[in-house]
Amino acid sequence: MTLLRKQGLWLIIAMMAGLAAGYLAYAAKPVAYTSTALVDVEAHVIANTTPVPPNMATEKAVATSGVVLDSIGRELGTPPTELAKDLKATASGTSNILSIGCTMPTPASAQRCAAVAAAGYIAFRNQTTASASVQAHDPLHATLVTPPLSPVSPAGLGKKILLPLGAILGLLLGTGAVFLRDHLDDRVRDRADLERCLEAPVLAAIPRVPRRAGHPASIFSRAPLSPAAEAYRHLRARLEPSMSVSDRGTVILVASWGMREGRTSVAANLAASLAYAGRTVILIDADLRRPSLSTVFGTGERAGLNDLLAERASIEEVALPTDVPRLKLVTVGELTERSADMCEGSLLTKAFARLRAQAEVVVVDSAPLRAISDAITLARVSDITVVVADPRRTQRGDARVVAQDLRAAEARAIAGVLTNAPRSIRKRQGRPAGPAAPKPLAPAVSGPSALAAAVPPAGLNGSGRATLGALQPGRHRPASGGPSAGDASPSTPDVE
Repeated sequence: MTLLRKQGLWLIIAMMAGLAAGYLAYAAKPVAYTSTALVDVEAHVIANTTPVPPNMATEKAVATSGVVLDSIGRELGTPPTELAKDLKATASGTSNILSIGCTMPTPASAQRCAAVAAAGYIAFRNQTTASASVQAHDPLHATLVTPPLSPVSPAGLGKKILLPLGAILGLLLGTGAVFLRDHLDDRVRDRADLERCLEAPVLAAIPRVPRRAGHPASIFSRAPLSPAAEAYRHLRARLEPSMSVSDRGTVILVASWGMREGRTSVAANLAASLAYAGRTVILIDADLRRPSLSTVFGTGERAGLNDLLAERASIEEVALPTDVPRLKLVTVGELTERSADMCEGSLLTKAFARLRAQAEVVVVDSAPLRAISDAITLARVSDITVVVADPRRTQRGDARVVAQDLRAAEARAIAGVLTNAPRSIRKRQGRPAGPAAPKPLAPAVSGPSALAAAVPPAGLNGSGRATLGALQPGRHRPASGGPSAGDASPSTPDVE
């Protein structure tokens, strides 16, 4: 029923199409009228003989036989071959009543045809042209019991039947098409579907940002009261209990399977929401193939992550202040033929250790996992990996592959976020079942153990859904200075 409610518009369209088809069938049908005469066929009682009951199947054939049609045709002036298409004889299996009907373009012609046809059959059966002795030994006798009447309405299915029938058939076909499409469609449907694919909690459903609102990557700063901005506050609230309290900043990796699934928008808006809540944040563009954050923030070409990894620049030189208070941006920087190899080994670990010391939160926008391995490497140095999925584009199998690759890389924690979520999904954005206040783990818990505690078993998230509060040891660190989590409306200019 939930599926049918989601596709209600298509069902209405299918029903309207069925109505239109029923009307067209009615309009295209030629107008014809049918008149029927009833003839009783009984056994003729002859002295010293046993009556023979009539075989009504035989009598039906006799009523439309060539001999009878010739006599009817001569009287009506219609060739027997054409008359055979308009004349029909029927009989019930429990009575000796033979119905002789004739269909013609007008009521008068239909009545006259039926009357002549009934008379012709009776004359043939009763052998009216034979002698009296022959008629006395005829085993059957036919009698007209109901003369044909002038029909008042056209024959066949009328508008009152065709229109409802068309609507019902359209609705049935639409329902079947909806279920077939649903069966063949392998895209992620909703939060519960993504949770089953990732075997991890889904923290938020981000609504689609209208084109007139500008670039979705800056919606939190530009439209702080919009539904999308509120969804990012919801995501921030779900993530904050998992932030570490030590001097090490928390690294949040934002990953996805393919392109155009909203990964960059989630990274940029999540970083802005954390900064407006009072945290010092560094946003890193780690998509070495198709960087886009420099375009979002309008920074242009400058030193960035590649220069930091190659030790050609310091954090102070690559971390560029933005219009958002307490948020700095690290672009990709100068790309070389060996840039992809810099995301491997100790260089990446050392660079992120320095970044952790400079900010409370480091948000990383990675390349898609579909063809590039950078996100897997970045997951090893991250505390939380947020997997972004779009119900319009992300396939279930792709989401499962992302989760498997991240677990193989020993990612510390995995969570999901839906982007471009329709209203039906956002209505169910309530908190997942589970403990109201997540308890921290012991300090000695390892990365894989923390992941196992945070990720529910396969299926519908087991008996309860884990929260991210159990991912890091210690307790939540309060935000340092600045606006409270309620977010005063920013006064920064729009970011393209």
